[in-house]
Formats: sequence, structure tokens, C-alpha cells
Amino acid sequence: MRSIQSRLSLGLLLSLVVIFALQWIMVSHTVRLLAEHYISERLMHDAENLLRSIVITPPAQAALEQTAIDPIFRRPFSGRYYQIVIGDQTYRSRSLWDQALSDADPGSTPATGTFIPGPQAQTLLLWSKQFHKQGVAIRIAVAEDFNPIEQDLQAFRLGYAIASLLALAVLVGILTLIIQRGFAPLGRTREDLQRLERGEISAINEDVPSEVAPLVREVNHLLENLHQRLQRSRNALGNLTHAMKTPLTHLQQLAYRDELNDRPELRDRLLAQTTQLQQLIDRELTRARLAGHRMPGQRLDIATEVAALTESLLAIYRERKINIHSQLDLTQGVSMDREDFLELLGNLLDNACKWARHEVKLHIRDADGLQIQVEDDGPGCAEHELEKLTQRGLRIDEKTVGHGLGLAIAQDIVDSYHGSFRLDLSPDLGGLRARVTLST
Repeated sequence: MRSIQSRLSLGLLLSLVVIFALQWIMVSHTVRLLAEHYISERLMHDAENLLRSIVITPPAQAALEQTAIDPIFRRPFSGRYYQIVIGDQTYRSRSLWDQALSDADPGSTPATGTFIPGPQAQTLLLWSKQFHKQGVAIRIAVAEDFNPIEQDLQAFRLGYAIASLLALAVLVGILTLIIQRGFAPLGRTREDLQRLERGEISAINEDVPSEVAPLVREVNHLLENLHQRLQRSRNALGNLTHAMKTPLTHLQQLAYRDELNDRPELRDRLLAQTTQLQQLIDRELTRARLAGHRMPGQRLDIATEVAALTESLLAIYRERKINIHSQLDLTQGVSMDREDFLELLGNLLDNACKWARHEVKLHIRDADGLQIQVEDDGPGCAEHELEKLTQRGLRIDEKTVGHGLGLAIAQDIVDSYHGSFRLDLSPDLGGLRARVTLST
């Protein structure tokens, strides 16, 4: 979707282009009308001078006083012409050089604004009117070459268009700067959102324009609520599992009471169920210990997190003397929620440590996304069980002892990132190998 800034800039640009184009058309048309009106006024005065130069001799003889006529009418093709019709006599200016004006028949009102072809391909603006002098009807038509004026108008239109384009460019530049300055706070908010997505900050800067300040505050409020809810959920889970340990211990102690010596099958069933519950509680307590306390959105430092996670697991499996070998090939930052990463990697490593004899290998690299590989030297798993392990949503722990719940959680996390999760046997260590690929 196109940004608001782009749409606003495009809308303003189109509006300015339309406004400047309409202004250019209106100004050009107005200037032409003013020029036509000015020429028509001059032609009217020429006609009145010609009328005064006509001498009527009774009973109806007419003659022109040449001395009263503007000399420009005597120079051939000067651009100023007249044609006078009195009865059956026609008088033309010498400037016409024996050519005639294609005069429309003038009425009692002046005919103005009419363009006719003139000599030498000239375009003439014609002014004509019929007068009566001493009872004699006199038709006078005067015309002027409009081509020089039209050339001046074309030059004016071109110059005005260039000036308008320059003014438009300057105005667009100024408006662009104003829009960019106006949207600058939103640009910083967008950068904050990108940094928040990369985990570099935990909240958006609220120093933003009043129009978007409520939205930013609401986002920060939601982030804070999300963090608090996650923390409360983890605390509640930890408290619940702690609270369940004491009753579970009592149940396990009940299994060894003398009253059950005669019911060994009942004792075995009770021990099996309580042992499974104990494993679930231990696993959830491990997850609670692995979970951090930082705000969501903080930067994911894989090297630091892996070191802390490895240290925690070595402490948990201290008695079994497990060695965890970590290899990190990271060249760039990883955009992934820290808690999701800890839960994913924690479950994979915890599962490997649980079944490993002595060795666990961890390899993480960020080529073509985030690639995580965890393998152990444990007993591994049968081929037909591997197929079940890769089935989405299957609670393996409920079907195969020792595997499944942690791997199922890891599978859920991988699915939420639209990644891939594969399980097979490690060619190096012989145990289970888990490979995860995430597009981060």
C-alpha cells in the first residue's frame, strides 16, 4: 500500500499542476481578449477619422480628403487597411494594393472581433459599421494585421509557461520539504517499530505529533501488558509446579507403604503415574528457570543466550556430567522473539541432555535464515518412531517414553514461525538429531 506521504505528495502535485494549467489558460485567454479589445478600439477611431474625412457634396457626391487620412493607409501592405462603400462607389486604402477586404455586410452596430484573411497571408482583425452622413449611407470597414500581435502573444504564452513551470517546481520543492518535515516524526516512529521488531528497543518513543501520540501510547501499553501477562503466566506455572511437588512426593511415599506390599501391581501403576507427573513438573520447572525477565522486544543476543542456557542445563544435569559443545556461525542479527528462541532451544537442548550419555552438540548459523542443529549420543529412536516425532501436534511423550512434550512445544514454536523441524539420527554421535530452519 502506498504511504500517506507519497499519496499526499502526489495529490498536491496533481492539484498544483491543474491549478497552474488553468491559470495559464485563463491568463493567456484574458491577454488575447485585451489585445483584441485594444486593436478594436483603435480600428474604431480609425473608422471615425475616415468618416470625418468624407466630404458629401449635394446632392449625393462623396469624396475623401486624403490629407486627413493616416499615412499608414497609403503604404502598401502596411498592415492597416480600410474599405469604404458609398452607394455604388468603393474606396480602398492604397495599402491594400488593389485587393479587397472580404467585408461582412456591416449593420448599424459595429462588427468586431472578426478575423478575415488579408493580403500576403495576413490575418486581419476587422471592424466594420454602417454610418449615415448627410442622409448618405456609408459602410466603413477597417482592419489590422493581427499576426505581429499573435506572435507577441505566443512569446508571452511561452514565457508565462516557463515562469509557471519554474514557480511550480519551486512550490513543489517547498511543499515537499514541508511534508517531509511534517512526517519526520512518523519516520522516526517507523524506525522505532523496525528496531522494536529487531529487538533493539522495548518501547516506541512517545515524542510524536499529537495526532498519533494516542496510537503510540496504546502500542506501548499493549507491549507492557503483554510482558506482564507473559511474566504472570510463567510465574503462575512455576508456582503451580512447585506447589505440586509436595503432594506428589507424598503420593510417591504412599507407594512404599506396607499396605501395598500385597498389591505390587497397584504400587507399580502408582509409581509409574507419579514418575510421569514428576517428569512433567521437572520439565516445567526447567522451562520456568530458563525463561528470562527482560521486556519483550529486546535484542536477541544468541551468543549470550546460548551461554546462559548451556550453563543452566549443565547445572541441571550436573550429576550426569554432560558436555555441551556449541558452535555459532552468526554474521548478522536475528529477528526473533527472545522468549520463543529460549523456549525452542531450551526444549531441544533439554531433550538432548536428558537422553545423551555424555555428549551434546549444538550448531547455530544464520545462513538462509536461522539454522539450529542439536544432536546427542543417546540411544536415538527407531525409524518408525521418527516418523511419528515429525508429525505436527502429536504428543510424543504420551506415546514414547522420554520424547515428545518438549519436542511438541518446539514443533509448535517452529510452526508459528512457518519454519521446518526435522528429526533423524545423528551420523556423528548416533543419537537423535533435531534440525530447525526459521526464516527470520
